[in-house]
Amino acid sequence: MAIQKRKKLVSFFEVRDEHGESLTEVVDWQDVLADVAAAPLQQREQNIKDIIHWAQVYSLDNVYHLVFARARDEAVSSIDRDTGEILDTEADTNKPWVEVSIASFLPETNRFGYVLGTGASPRASTLATWLNRFGVFEEGITVGPVISKDVVSKINGAAEASLVRATFDSHNSTAADGSTIFGAKHLLEDGFGDVEVELVVRVKGRISGRHENERRRLASAAQDLVGKDFKRAVAQIVNYDDDGNPHREDVNFLHNRITKRKYIDVTDEEGRSVRIKSAVQAINQAADALKADLYDLDR
Repeated sequence: MAIQKRKKLVSFFEVRDEHGESLTEVVDWQDVLADVAAAPLQQREQNIKDIIHWAQVYSLDNVYHLVFARARDEAVSSIDRDTGEILDTEADTNKPWVEVSIASFLPETNRFGYVLGTGASPRASTLATWLNRFGVFEEGITVGPVISKDVVSKINGAAEASLVRATFDSHNSTAADGSTIFGAKHLLEDGFGDVEVELVVRVKGRISGRHENERRRLASAAQDLVGKDFKRAVAQIVNYDDDGNPHREDVNFLHNRITKRKYIDVTDEEGRSVRIKSAVQAINQAADALKADLYDLDR
C-alpha cells in the first residue's frame, strides 16, 4: 500500500502575557505537558464556545508534544472516553468524533510550531483559551503569531502610518486595551456577540503636517499588532527620505508570519495512521530550517 502524504502549513506562534507582550521568563513546557499528561480526562476536557475540546500529550523520542482536539459530528479521528486517548483512526460510533491539531514547543523558548489536521481543527488562539482554563498560569496568557524580524523592525521603526486594517474572528485571544483598536474590537464583540470584526483606521488626504499626530498614533496602533493574534492585518506605513519627502509602503502581516509548508505522511505502507508523528517531525524540520527567525527575533 502506498504511503499517503499531505502538504501542510507549519505555523509558529508565541505564548505571551494577557496583554500580548512577551513573557518575562521562558516556561518549562516539558513540565507543563507532564502535568497535562497526568491530569484526568475531566480536567483535560473544556467547553469552549459551546464545543468540547480535549488535549492529550504525545511523546516522541522522550520529548512531550500536544495533541489538541475539538468535537465534530464526523471527522477522521476520535476519542476514547474510557481511556482519554485521542485515536487518529476511524473508531466505532460510540466514541466522539474529533478533529486534531498538533503543537510542539521549541526548546528554551515560549514559541511552538502548530499544524492543523484539517480546516476544521482547533486554532492556536483556542489553545490559549484551553491553557487558561486548564490552569497552567496564575495570570491569563494569549497566543500570537511569530512575524519575520525584518518586518517587525520595519513596523517598529516607522515614523507614521496612514492606514491600519485588521480582521479578528471570535477565537482571537488578544486582551482588551481601551487605548488601541483592540478596545474597539472587544466593544463590538460585546454588542454583537460571536462575530468577525474588521476594523479600518485611515488618515485621509495627502501627507502633510496637518495630520502628523494622527499618523503617529496610527503607527503606534500598527506596532501594537506585532505579535498579537489576528485573522488578517495590513498597515500602510510612512517614512521620510533625507529631503523630507514622504514614502508609503504597504505591509501585510499575514504574508510575513513565520511558516513553512511541509509534506506530512498520513498513513504508512501498511495503511496505519502516522499523521501525529509525522506532523511533529515536520515541525522539528521546519523549526530547524527557520532557526534564524525563530531564535533571533529582536522584539
